[in-house]
Amino acid sequence: MSHDLSRFAINQITTPKWTMPEALDGYRRQGVSGIAVWRNFLEEYGVARTRKHLAELEMWVPSLCTSEWLNVSVDRSMEAAIDTNRRLLDAAAEIGAACLMMVVGGMPPDSKDIQGQRARVRDALFALLPHAREVGVKLGLEPLHPMYAGDRSVLNSIKVANDLCDELGEGAGLVPDVYHCWWDPAFETELRRAGPDRIITFHYCDWLVPTRNLRDRGMVGDGVIDIPRIKDWLDEIGYAGPFELEIFSELDWWERPPEETVRVAIERCGPHVGTAVSSTRE
Repeated sequence: MSHDLSRFAINQITTPKWTMPEALDGYRRQGVSGIAVWRNFLEEYGVARTRKHLAELEMWVPSLCTSEWLNVSVDRSMEAAIDTNRRLLDAAAEIGAACLMMVVGGMPPDSKDIQGQRARVRDALFALLPHAREVGVKLGLEPLHPMYAGDRSVLNSIKVANDLCDELGEGAGLVPDVYHCWWDPAFETELRRAGPDRIITFHYCDWLVPTRNLRDRGMVGDGVIDIPRIKDWLDEIGYAGPFELEIFSELDWWERPPEETVRVAIERCGPHVGTAVSSTRE
């Protein structure tokens, strides 16, 4: 069965064995025209070459992953990290990415004050906002599962991310990921609160039982997340943006041939990335 893949992108971290040109050619060869670009592959291949290759293949970019983390020591200035993120916003604009994924970092090495760190992150986002608006690339706020609060991100709930979007206004948006949000009782409510315009791109994968480590995400359909129900919510609010498959899987999918991963991704995600003909609920 063929599916409408016009809104479907694969996040590069799903196939880390491929270089940038290999990923671009490999995705396009199987009919996927969207790629969420990962920063290290972009830097290795070069921004200009990536832009040219994307144009030649008529591919689009929902996001550039990821930002410079903001968990610098409390006795140091945040300015260097903010400057790096400004440069990343410039790179995102050059390749046509809709947003820079703001993975904000966990706790500073010399602090146990999580609320204080969240306040520092908020201030840094406000400092970045004028440049984001200037270059036309949104700050993509992705709430990460609370288990990542210590080392990867102190932005840990979709409600807090929505609240930040309210404060920041134009130039910021929401990037929900089912892996990080599926468990949250407020997930549906906060998606509806966000509405179709605030959600920049939406991440798919699955939650495995058991989950063997923090890089053990499942392919859509292999875990306990109710993807069809979540897609119904998005259809009901009128979300018409992209869907990205993003899988960290050092014990499974990262070990497989990337061509196989792309093929299975299309099979599993295809039914959940098209535009609904009509709502499934009255």
